[in-house]
Amino acid sequence: MSKSFAVLGSPIDHSKSPQIHEAAYRVLNEEWSYGRFEIPKGGLKRFIENEGSSFSGFSVTMPLKENAKSFADELDLLCIETGAANTLCKIGDKWFGFNTDVFGIIQSVRAKTNLEFKRSTILGSGATATSAMAAIARLSPGSEVVVVARNKEASKALVDFGSKSGLVVRRSRFVKRALSNADLVISTLPANSLDQLAEKLMVRTSFRPKGLLLDVAYDPWPSKIAALWTSRDAAVTSGKEMLVWQAIAQIRIFKNGNPAEPLMNEVAVLEAMRIAVDE
Repeated sequence: MSKSFAVLGSPIDHSKSPQIHEAAYRVLNEEWSYGRFEIPKGGLKRFIENEGSSFSGFSVTMPLKENAKSFADELDLLCIETGAANTLCKIGDKWFGFNTDVFGIIQSVRAKTNLEFKRSTILGSGATATSAMAAIARLSPGSEVVVVARNKEASKALVDFGSKSGLVVRRSRFVKRALSNADLVISTLPANSLDQLAEKLMVRTSFRPKGLLLDVAYDPWPSKIAALWTSRDAAVTSGKEMLVWQAIAQIRIFKNGNPAEPLMNEVAVLEAMRIAVDE
């Protein structure tokens, strides 16, 4: 059965979602299409009710994740917990909202290490940072988390969310210390945001990160902060890996209506998506 899906957000030209979804559909032998649409904040409802009315589902990226949560008729538990949806799927005459970012973060971290994290650092305070906090609460319950973000109001809300999730959370202005002392660093900042800092730290041989870095920005890759980590023999996982894993959960939803129900031949699907994301 032919179905149409797409990724919505702004900016959207850099998105690799179309090629990884289409690679997965080929392995699954689904006659599905997947496009992309530039939709500004506040424009999601109008688009879906007009140009997108014939679509069966959407991947939703910034700045529309809060809009998607408000638009959905029904929400999964992670959407309710984090206040954001990155996936919309039409089932019957209702739109269901899901958060697959938490799954994507957990899987991309666990693909690199099974170690427990005593202390983590989150850079940023937006919707993806909230998903990162929810992921840490599942990866290492009760652990410490340092939040480094410019937006005071949003970072306070993130600290409160983490505390309610059972974590020991505080804000910090000392980014270099927060980076070097963490067992896990998750940067949810836009591409190139950490370039100047990475350049300064690159010439400081005393800077030695000890933990895993997940940089959710993947274009360009490697980012300068990822290159810094690699130059110090520290572990890095790419936002591409997170993108693939959260897309796996999305396709499970599009196929089965359930992010926890694995796809048939999922190992082959995952391999095809990993190849596509690097093309």
